[in-house]
Amino acid sequence: MRRPVAALLAVALALGVASIVPSLSGATPKAAQPYAPTKGIAVLIDNASRFTDAQAMSIANSMFPILVNRFHANAVSLDFPYWQSSSSSNVPKRGPMSPSPQRLAAITEVAHRYHLAVEWRPYLFEGDLTNNSRTSITPRTPAVWISNYSTYLQPYLIAASESGASSFSVALELTTLMPYLSSWTTLIERAKTLFSGRLFYSQQHQPMLSLPLVDHGYDAYQPINSAPTITGFTLGFMHNFQLTGMQQTPADLTIEELGIAAVARANSRPFYEHYSPRTRVDRPLQEAWFQGACNAFWALHLQGLYFWAIGFGNWSPTENNARNLYAWYDTPTQNVVASCYARSS
Repeated sequence: MRRPVAALLAVALALGVASIVPSLSGATPKAAQPYAPTKGIAVLIDNASRFTDAQAMSIANSMFPILVNRFHANAVSLDFPYWQSSSSSNVPKRGPMSPSPQRLAAITEVAHRYHLAVEWRPYLFEGDLTNNSRTSITPRTPAVWISNYSTYLQPYLIAASESGASSFSVALELTTLMPYLSSWTTLIERAKTLFSGRLFYSQQHQPMLSLPLVDHGYDAYQPINSAPTITGFTLGFMHNFQLTGMQQTPADLTIEELGIAAVARANSRPFYEHYSPRTRVDRPLQEAWFQGACNAFWALHLQGLYFWAIGFGNWSPTENNARNLYAWYDTPTQNVVASCYARSS
C-alpha cells in the first residue's frame, strides 16, 4: 500500500533520518545545490570579570576543539551582555559583566584556529530591569535609546570586523522598540560601514517582525502544545519555522537560540527560566525537543541552527549538567546535538 507523501515525511522525521520525497510531477528534478548550513553552538559569555585574559584563552582552547570534534559544530555564537540602570533608561552601555571588544576578538581568533565561524551577539542583561525583560523595556525616549545603543555597538562592530567574525546580531528580542524603524535603519546603515560580515536581528515575538536590511534570526521559544514526542515536536517546529512574516523562505532563517529546560511540560512555556531548584529533571523531554528541532532544521533546509547554550565562565571539559534543568553538556541531550550535526542531509 502506498502511503501519502506527508505520512512518509512524518515517519522519516520521527526516526531522525533524511526524507526522500518522490516527485509528484514525473519531471526529472534539477540537480540540488550543495547545502552547507551553519551548525552552531551558542556560547554564553557573561560575568567577564570572573576570569583573566589568560584564563579566557585557556577556556577557549579547551572548549572549541570539543565543539568541533564531539559535536561536529562549524560555528559558535559569542553571546555577551550589556547593561542599563532600569527598564525606562535611555542609556544601554557596557557593564561590569560585559567582555571587552578586545577579549571577544581574542576568543574569535582562537575559534578560527579550529575552523569555527563566529557570530557576536550582544543581549540586554535583565538582572536590573525590575520585573521587566528585554522584550518589555520602555525607554523614555526610544530614538535616544537606539542612538545610544548604536554608540555602544560601535567598538564591538569594529573589533568583530577586524577579527574576521562572519556575522553580528545587531539586536535580539527588543519587542517594544520594533515600531521605531527609521531609527533602526540609521543604526543598521551605520553598522554596515563598520562591519563587513552579515548582520542579523533575532526575533522571538509575535507577530513575526524583524528589522530592515538584516538577515533573519529566530530565538525558538514559542510553545508547541503537542504530546512530548519527537514526532509532535518535529511537526510543531516545522509549523513555527514557516509562520507568515518570518522570512522569505525557510532557507533564509537562522535559529539563533534553541533550548528548553529539562522539565515536564516545559514545551508549553519553553521561554521560562525560573523553576525551583527542587524541580524534577525530565531529560527525555529536552532530548525530544532538540531532536524535533533538528529534524525540522534539516527537512526545511534552514540557513543555520545554534543550540543554546554552553557557559564560558564556568567551563570544564569534565563538566556534567545531569542535575542542571537548563544545560545539557554531558547528558543524553548532548548526543542529540552530536548526531544532528553529524548528518549531512
